[in-house]
Amino acid sequence: MAGGNCPETPRQKMIGMMYLFYTALLALNVSSEIVTAFVKIDDSIKKTTVNFAVKTRSLYGIIDAKAAEQPGKYSELAKQAHEIEAITNKFYNDIDRLKLMIIRESQGPEATFETEIKKKDDLHAATIIMVGEGGPKMGDSLRSWLENYRKLLLDQIIQDTSLTVYKNIDKNLEIVDQLDNKDQPFKWEETLCRGMPMIGTLAMLSKIQADIRNSEADVLEFMIAKLEGLDIRITSLEGLVSSPRSFIIRGGKYKSYVFLGARDTTMRPTVYLTYQSPFYDSVVVNGEVQFKLRQGITYDTLPLDERGKGIHERDCGSIGDFTYGGLIHYKSNRGDMWLPFTSSYQVGEAGFTVSATKCNVFYRGLDNPVEVAVSGYPKENVQVSITPGATIRPAQGGGYIVQVPQSYTAKEVTINVSVKTDEGGKNLGQKKFNVLNVPPPTILVAGAYRDGATLPKAALQRNPFLDAKLESDFFPFEGVKYEVAQYDFFYTVRGVTNKVTVTGGQFNQAVLGEIGKMASGSQVSFSNIYYNGPSGRRQTNGVTVILQ
Repeated sequence: MAGGNCPETPRQKMIGMMYLFYTALLALNVSSEIVTAFVKIDDSIKKTTVNFAVKTRSLYGIIDAKAAEQPGKYSELAKQAHEIEAITNKFYNDIDRLKLMIIRESQGPEATFETEIKKKDDLHAATIIMVGEGGPKMGDSLRSWLENYRKLLLDQIIQDTSLTVYKNIDKNLEIVDQLDNKDQPFKWEETLCRGMPMIGTLAMLSKIQADIRNSEADVLEFMIAKLEGLDIRITSLEGLVSSPRSFIIRGGKYKSYVFLGARDTTMRPTVYLTYQSPFYDSVVVNGEVQFKLRQGITYDTLPLDERGKGIHERDCGSIGDFTYGGLIHYKSNRGDMWLPFTSSYQVGEAGFTVSATKCNVFYRGLDNPVEVAVSGYPKENVQVSITPGATIRPAQGGGYIVQVPQSYTAKEVTINVSVKTDEGGKNLGQKKFNVLNVPPPTILVAGAYRDGATLPKAALQRNPFLDAKLESDFFPFEGVKYEVAQYDFFYTVRGVTNKVTVTGGQFNQAVLGEIGKMASGSQVSFSNIYYNGPSGRRQTNGVTVILQ
């Protein structure tokens, strides 16, 4: 940097431009961690959707088998179930076609699902297809599809709003606009794409596909239970497993209930459970399948709650897929009954990302926006903290604001992410960010003239001041204000250099008087310039202009 009354050299100007260009790259860089997190989330959701599809195929198989055995009782159920199957499959495939439209908008018309997605961080393709002006407005179509599907399941099939299955599907297929955000009021379809990388939109669409498969399975189970509830027989009992969650974060705890379907309140069964497959033996006696415990297998006997449900809890210290099963033993008026059950769950790592929205650094004195994404936990359980001296607070409309004061001297801060769990608190990790001062401003003479410029003496007399402005098309923060706090004016009389120190950016009478005496071609120099900005009081380069 130039000091004293020396003008800035071309090399120093180049260094300044490189600094601003580096800042621009930081601002334009979409965090690879966010993209990677969305890829992992999308893959996890797709695996979950496959599991739901397997479950629904099993339920359709049960319905078809019952319809073949008792057509008078189950034929209408089978017809209605397969109508739901056709509508669900069309909805699912329509979303697949929507995904492909988005990929082709980004990758080109020849792209397929098998083509590697090279522009996962594309911020425009999804918006153009979903909500863009002049685009196909597929967001409106998606909203209509979901509303119609939701009405079909809730209003025509379930109807009873007090049922748990109604409330679950109502929540899973909920459409929520974010119109209360005054700065960025978004409709539901806009929340799926605006400001989001393409892979994020694809992950959100995959989640909708998982939700409709899950809702499809819930409705089928409801239809079967509703019909069978009118004709309960002790011989039609089956073992059931219920778990609040089938995906567990490592270090968490898996919990499920194992119980008899279509039971009465006097039943107190014995539940035998094992993780050793096969979970039980079976034999055919007089054409009837009978189940029994396997020899040489260790079974756990589950405790029962007040309703006769077996309670299964297990610490989850390693990741992977886990399957368990066993038998429920009940003494009926026909003798011993052994009813089989199986279930599975998945244990994975808790994923989180912390990304600065505008830059990959934090600036002292500015409101630095930050996004924190945590998979596997609800948002209200996420806890975020930062290195003492800096502060972090929730932002309106989502995300967080980090403030680093002028007095903070360290070169980096650390954001820590943790979650509240049933067992207490769990620390997920941390992310470090560099801390920089806001870039220095350009000093302008008479409001418009840069260092080295030629100007008429009248311009100095009309606009007698120094101004400080940030002249950059790359710096992502808007409205950054500077003001000149102090400068030195140098002039020469009979070979002797004199200095006038001025507070503020205005030219005082002494400065104006000396400028008035200068001839054409004279250099007017201002050095030791101090300015006040968001990052505090700092010194910048001097400027020299030449009188015409």
